[in-house]
Amino acid sequence: MPAARRAVVVLVGVLALAACSNSSTVAAKRPRTGTGTATAASNGVQVVTVTTGNDYRFHPSTIVVHSGRVRIVLHNTAKPGQGAPHDLVVTGLPGQPGTGLASAGQTLDWEFVAPAPGKYRFVCTIHVEQGQTGTLIVR
Repeated sequence: MPAARRAVVVLVGVLALAACSNSSTVAAKRPRTGTGTATAASNGVQVVTVTTGNDYRFHPSTIVVHSGRVRIVLHNTAKPGQGAPHDLVVTGLPGQPGTGLASAGQTLDWEFVAPAPGKYRFVCTIHVEQGQTGTLIVR
């Protein structure tokens, strides 16, 4: 093959590979999932379980509660030693530290008082750039 033709073939291959690249991570492309409504426990605390894992998403990504005491149970579904830790923090709640970091395979819970009715954002503080966010709706 002549050198000029070989150069054209290499250039076409490089351009084809460049056209397929994307700076977004695979996790950031995954859609958010579902809505979960808290259920009232016997002591009057509303409880909702949220799972997360290697997909860097909250399941469900929308939580519906009423004003009052709420317990969020965060379960990291990744196998121990095979996934990143995750937390869940509702932004804009003063003095509310969130769940803390749940290591792969770990379950943590966090109890707080839901604020006035409205929509609030929650995030994984270490994976917000990957799109690990959700919405807390207080009725």
